Parts: sequence; structure tokens; C-alpha cells
Amino acid sequence: MISQSKNTHYQVILDGEDTGSFCSEKSLLDNFESKGIDIPHLCRAGKCGCCKMLLVKGEVRHGKQSALAEDELEENIILACCAYPLSDIEVELY
Repeated sequence: MISQSKNTHYQVILDGEDTGSFCSEKSLLDNFESKGIDIPHLCRAGKCGCCKMLLVKGEVRHGKQSALAEDELEENIILACCAYPLSDIEVELY
């Protein structure tokens, strides 16, 4: 029986700075907060768009949100409150 760990960790770079290892089961926003990194946010539910980020490199799973338009999604804009790392990633504040 192969056991899969739910708590996979990935390296995250924010605005060119290594911010450390992030848990894949927590949103980027929650991970940043747990490391004392302040990211602009309001609703924490994907509705306001305050926590927009540009995904420069890597993959995220995006939870339910309504703040991003289709063209923003195509341009790799993500919401820190709804995005969960699926690989090592690089993001920039938007």
C-alpha cells in the first residue's frame, strides 16, 4: 500500500526573494501569513481581488473564485487566498 502525504511542501519565490517552503494544503495567503509576510487582502474568499499575484513560474491549484476575468486567468494572474502550490513556484505581487 502506497501512502500519499497530503502535506507536500514546495519552495516559493515572491518578488525575487525565496520565502521558504509552503504547504500544499494551505492557500498561498495562509502560507505567507504563517511566515510573517504581509500580502494585501480583504475578503479571503476570492471575491475582492485584493490579493492578485502574477504566477511567473510553476503550477497552482486554484480554488473557487469570482474576482478574476477569463483574460486574467489566461495571463497567469492568481489570487493568493485561493491558490495552492502544486510545484515550486515564483510569484510577483500584481
